Amino acid sequence: MGDLMGIGSENCLHLGGLRATTGSEFLCPACGARLGLEGVERWVREAEDARDESYALVEVDEFSEIVREERQREVYRRRKVLYELRSVPRGLSARPEMILVSYDPEGDAYDCRIFYKEPRPAGGLERVSVEANLDPILELKSHPDPNVRLASGKVEEFHALRQEGVREDQPPLLRRVFYSNEL
Repeated sequence: MGDLMGIGSENCLHLGGLRATTGSEFLCPACGARLGLEGVERWVREAEDARDESYALVEVDEFSEIVREERQREVYRRRKVLYELRSVPRGLSARPEMILVSYDPEGDAYDCRIFYKEPRPAGGLERVSVEANLDPILELKSHPDPNVRLASGKVEEFHALRQEGVREDQPPLLRRVFYSNEL
């Protein structure tokens, strides 16, 4: 094991933490690696093994003490990430604070961003893109994430407003914010 104590994706240390994605995977926003809970536990064990290796050093000098302290801090940081991921119930879903729906004229699609108050729900999506046609929008209504289903209703509402504006020769809306009281 090297000094970097990283895994898979070019020894990324996942310094930005890991975020829950759909299913039972966790995503590193820095490198894009996806880990299951077992992968996160293995990532923590790798840091513990590297720390334990530093205790096996025969020579103890100021530099080796610094290395031990740094490795112990890394173990604490990784354990904290693991405990945070374990502490959020995977089945519960927090209500969004706000949903922003934007129209992308180049891609003829809607980009929907879902904003939450902390803590963010485990497994909850924060961004959904959908083609600017009614059928793909309605397909989102059967998504397993209840907040994506909620957002699909707001995308449908925004789509209807845009279509109405086009029929009345008004400049079409490019974005709409839905606040928690409208959800």
